[in-house]
Amino acid sequence: MYGYVIIDKPDMFVKDFAMYRAFYCGYCKSVGKKCSQIMRFTTNYDITFLDVLLHSVYGKEKELDNQVCVLNPLRKKTIALRDELTDRCIDANNILMHYKLEDDVLDKSGAGRGFIDKVILRRHYKKSRARLPHSDEVCREQYKQLRRLEKENCADMDRVAHPFALIMQEIGREVFAEKYTEDIGSLLYNLGRWVYLIDAVDDLEKDREKGSYNPFLAGYDFSTREKFIKDKEQELNFIFNACQSAIMNAFDKISTPLYEGVLTNILWYGLPATAKTIIGGNKIAKKSLFSSGIER
Repeated sequence: MYGYVIIDKPDMFVKDFAMYRAFYCGYCKSVGKKCSQIMRFTTNYDITFLDVLLHSVYGKEKELDNQVCVLNPLRKKTIALRDELTDRCIDANNILMHYKLEDDVLDKSGAGRGFIDKVILRRHYKKSRARLPHSDEVCREQYKQLRRLEKENCADMDRVAHPFALIMQEIGREVFAEKYTEDIGSLLYNLGRWVYLIDAVDDLEKDREKGSYNPFLAGYDFSTREKFIKDKEQELNFIFNACQSAIMNAFDKISTPLYEGVLTNILWYGLPATAKTIIGGNKIAKKSLFSSGIER
């Protein structure tokens, strides 16, 4: 489900791309120091966005340094150094990853996910749960609600997207702490809704083949992806444009004194570009569990 909140590099200033890459690589290194080296592969685009937004809202500028990377030990990269705000994001991501893997196991999708959760992630998740208890409780309860709606084969997009949207909103409430506002909550809620629905479009053919739940399969006739997109392209564009509008309305009310160029690129350009790519039937280079690197 994760890895869709990405930059649109062709429309990004060089300085903003350099800063975004420093955040991404810095987050990856921070995970290695806080958790373990193998946990660095939980780095993803979505949590990097949250890290940038969190630092911007707090007005806390990242310290930068040139360091080597385990994937390229011969060339130094500029990275953003670990701090307490990034640690909050790591804890949030550990919780999200645990429940995502647990859900995959229950859905019988993704061989080995249970092993990854129990052997690699679980001990880090438990520590993160102790630091962000509200986020953990919301994830647990809302994933239960999501599974209930999926068993009902719910075709109501608003109802089925609500649990994951609420998860993102409530994680934001705890991670942003005293800086949390209703506008931040609205942005994260609608971004969570967007992520859930774009993931469903991306997985149409896979879910059809496996007989897995998908809100678009429940709500629409589906024979081939090409026919589905041709028949429903206008409706899909409306759904994602509505999400985009709600996200931008919230973002415009949030004070972002730092890294506004990075955030604006992701929300103004990255989200529509991703939606257009996926609705068009193409795959994007998602960076999620056990994948790393910036390829866009």
